[in-house]
Amino acid sequence: LGSAVTSLPMAAPLSPLLLKEDAELLTKVLRVGITGTAGDASARGGDPYVELTDLAAELKSEAAELKMEADPTARWADVSTRRSLLDRALVGRLSSTNAPVVDYLIASYQRCSEQRSRISRPTPAQEELYAYVSELCVSYASIALTEPEMFPQPPAVEKEGVLRLLRPLREEGREGGLPSAFLSKLVARLVENKELHELSAPLFAQLQADIGAVSLARDFAPPYRALMAMVREKPLAAALAADVAWLPTTVRTGALLEAGTLLGPFLRLSCFPNDATLVSECFGDLTQHHSLESSLSTLRMSLQVLQGNLHAIVAELLKNKDAKEPLFRLVGAACSLNAMRAGQYFCHAEMARMLHVVAPEMVEEPTPSFVSSDGFLINLSAIFLQLCDPLAAPNSPHLGKIDASYPLSKHRMDLDQETRLSATAEDVAYWLAPADPALRLAYEARCAEAGTTPEAPGAAPLAVSASFGTISEYFFLTMRLLHVGLLTSFSVLEQMQQRAHRWKGELDMAQAELMRLRQAGTGNPMHAHIEAQLQAQVDKYKEVGDANKRNMLAYRAQVASPVLLSSALRYYRLVARWLVQCANPTGADLPLPAEVPKIFSALPEYCMDDIAQFFKQLQHIAPDFLESVATEELHDFLTLMVTFIGEPRYVKNPYLRATFTKMLRFLVPATEENRTSGHGSERLSAVFHTHPLALRHLAPRVMQFFVDIEFTEGAGGSGYEKYEFRHEMAQILEYLWAQPAYHATMLDYARDAPRFVRFVNMLINDSIYAMDEALSKLKDIRDTQNAMADEAAWARLPNRQRQQQQQQLSQNENTARYFMQFTNEVLHMLSYLSAEKDVAVVFMLPELAGRVASMLNYFLGQLVGPKSTGLKVKDPDKFFFHPKRLLCEIATTYTHFAPFEEFAHAVVRDERSYETGNMRKAIRVLSGGAPPNLPSSSLATFEALCRRCIEAQGEMVDEEEELGDIPDEFLDEITSEIMSDPVRLPSGNLVDRATISRHLLSNETNPFTRQKLTLDMLKDAPEVKQQIADYREKCRVEAAAAKAAEKAEREAASAQANAGKNAEKEAANKARE
Repeated sequence: LGSAVTSLPMAAPLSPLLLKEDAELLTKVLRVGITGTAGDASARGGDPYVELTDLAAELKSEAAELKMEADPTARWADVSTRRSLLDRALVGRLSSTNAPVVDYLIASYQRCSEQRSRISRPTPAQEELYAYVSELCVSYASIALTEPEMFPQPPAVEKEGVLRLLRPLREEGREGGLPSAFLSKLVARLVENKELHELSAPLFAQLQADIGAVSLARDFAPPYRALMAMVREKPLAAALAADVAWLPTTVRTGALLEAGTLLGPFLRLSCFPNDATLVSECFGDLTQHHSLESSLSTLRMSLQVLQGNLHAIVAELLKNKDAKEPLFRLVGAACSLNAMRAGQYFCHAEMARMLHVVAPEMVEEPTPSFVSSDGFLINLSAIFLQLCDPLAAPNSPHLGKIDASYPLSKHRMDLDQETRLSATAEDVAYWLAPADPALRLAYEARCAEAGTTPEAPGAAPLAVSASFGTISEYFFLTMRLLHVGLLTSFSVLEQMQQRAHRWKGELDMAQAELMRLRQAGTGNPMHAHIEAQLQAQVDKYKEVGDANKRNMLAYRAQVASPVLLSSALRYYRLVARWLVQCANPTGADLPLPAEVPKIFSALPEYCMDDIAQFFKQLQHIAPDFLESVATEELHDFLTLMVTFIGEPRYVKNPYLRATFTKMLRFLVPATEENRTSGHGSERLSAVFHTHPLALRHLAPRVMQFFVDIEFTEGAGGSGYEKYEFRHEMAQILEYLWAQPAYHATMLDYARDAPRFVRFVNMLINDSIYAMDEALSKLKDIRDTQNAMADEAAWARLPNRQRQQQQQQLSQNENTARYFMQFTNEVLHMLSYLSAEKDVAVVFMLPELAGRVASMLNYFLGQLVGPKSTGLKVKDPDKFFFHPKRLLCEIATTYTHFAPFEEFAHAVVRDERSYETGNMRKAIRVLSGGAPPNLPSSSLATFEALCRRCIEAQGEMVDEEEELGDIPDEFLDEITSEIMSDPVRLPSGNLVDRATISRHLLSNETNPFTRQKLTLDMLKDAPEVKQQIADYREKCRVEAAAAKAAEKAEREAASAQANAGKNAEKEAANKARE
């Protein structure tokens, strides 16, 4: 068919060859004309108008043969002939030009829809014809896409083939995008012709390639718009999920999953430091705070758009029954292949990887990464958090649909290597297959080792579902994604913050040393060489520090986004409610049932630990966000903490439960004495007063955990961590003590002597250790300060030695600050607890009184004794060291025990630390001068105690003389002191009850055999006790008789002497007479 592109006048006479309606359709929709049919050319725009002269000639000839030249109405009475005309016209148009065919057909489809909409009351024929034109456009588009050489078009367009469709797909929803329903009809046609794969595979592959070139700093949306348009079509979404590149069998690492799957590259887009260009563009000038904040805001807005697009794409896939399972399989692979990100050293390795980029000489070249990037996992986490949002509402009915057996199933992830909340691997294996004899033996061996009773044989296997609903998939996949994704990224950012602090300190030291050298000013060449080295060191620290700051800003832009954090907070509220429900299905009051539900016991530990870690990291990374949380949003978390902090049967890891103390401490408002970080505002503390479970159980459970952490396996030798947790608990308890409702529950706990004795024992142990650590470091600090004060001698030291001493000084300052603060907290707790008389009584039990007295004597000696001058450091407030305030606290505590007669004896029996002079000096210091001073009433009580101690010391000396050489069988085999209440150990040894009770407070083993020993295993020794009493009475009688005889002897000697004197006097008188 021949044609010509012509330019027509504005109004041309209509040809008798066509009906007016058909002529309009040809000209306004298909942009073709048959001589004389152009109509109004004003509508022509976009695609060029084409005059089909050959078709016009054919139509004239046909009309002549039919003898219908003058009556087109009769000729076109049958709609099928009109459809044929449109088909011929379209083929003629496609064959007559060299323009991109697909573009023309899409535009024609759009014009057809627009023209049809302008007809208010179309006839059935018009409806059919417009629909037919749309169908033709789609049909020929499918041909042009799959067989681009069918019609003439530019070589470049022909080479594009199906990829030509990406142009409008990238503009989906915008001007230039595909018309409504065009893609649906095109896909339906290709499915019908079994040609969909020929379209889908190249399009998906090209999009996968295209996405690698986009950046958040530029327009990244087109590939996402294209993918979204495609997955909205169910056959295309199914084709995407069925594509060999969806999840290739060759993908064995997280890195390959991200780079080598169709969806992976779409998920990786982010602002993390792996996009160095983006980081440099957004955070180039670190001095412009406003600009940095603007960049953060812009990036977060872009991330919201990106993650919104990704969520929409994933939601479409999940609505597709053919794509849903492959998507879950892909996400499960992302969780499994990135498990190493949750490893202990991953964040250190990641930090080294970033450092190597800017300072390769400082770290070795890292090994290639085998895990997915932060961006990939954060984006995937954000998607699934949005999917979980409908489940997270309080009182949501979906909570009961979460299947707790999911983590035991391997249909998505194999979690066998994960630590469980309270079960061991042997427990879980046996529970799942109790009929297996080998598993039964391993289970029994584990129970024997732990000293627990195994369940009776014949139990039914722990039920694990064969399949899981969508809600369970969402819930557990989200949990695992956050575990390997967001929380790991938090840890990396925390590492960066710690490195930044360390580099800042090293930079300051290097700059100070450089300044000192320059001020010294010498022409020594070696001096100049050292100065050059120091300058290079300073420059490198600045370069690395700035790079680290930019990386931190990039991380903050993504992981500290309020939108992401709010979503994660809502999700973890859901997890907290679910965990409590799993452990306590009936909702009964605490304590929890004695029998731990197996399904709860077998849950991975990270189910709960991730909540604790989330809040712990928020305090460092986004405290402002945490501060903005509504108090009612904290209720579920407080319920979780109160429920499990004192339940080692349910949560065996003490560090997991201890991490809750960080969140509890954050909710405690800071005081004037404690303005350190880690505390929220008074507003947040309102949650303590509106939470019924906390009001009843929180304080006693924290007090009990204060003790329990000492005895849990691994906790006793945990270095500073144990003291860190107890420091936090001390601050929590101090706040709760001041609240009347909590005060009452703490008093109830303290009145339970067996429990409270252990608590007090831990306070004493910790206070002694902390005070020793703090004071020894203060002495070291004083020595270094004195050395630095001699500037000439200090300058003569080698540069390296000075740096080492400065670094050691910094470490000592940190240690002193930490332990001095802890000492203050613990001593204050002892003081306010002992102020209650019925609590002070417990302190005076035989197993505690001596320890309390020795501790107070020791502290008193440190503060006012001969060695106290070694504690005078510069700026003591920097270390929370307030000697007089500390002395006042100690003296006040002395006065709380002064009313008890046994206390004075306990004080003076401490031969190592008791000094009457120390008490007298303390009285002088606290009776005047700068505050604080003891109130007059307390000072009088302390003075009276001092006098009573002097008396008691005399009584003690008399008693020792009275008892003489005590028989060995009456001596405690541990202390070698005479016993008051002897008991016999299972090993046969005899010791005083107070002695062994004191030992068992810290170590539940027999000190002679190292076997387990508890108080209920002690046997009274009444016969020995009576013998000791008889011996004491015998010694008392003998001593009294000896004293009486001595007195009589003295009196007789005195009388004799007096008689002699009288006789001499009389003789002298007589002599004078």
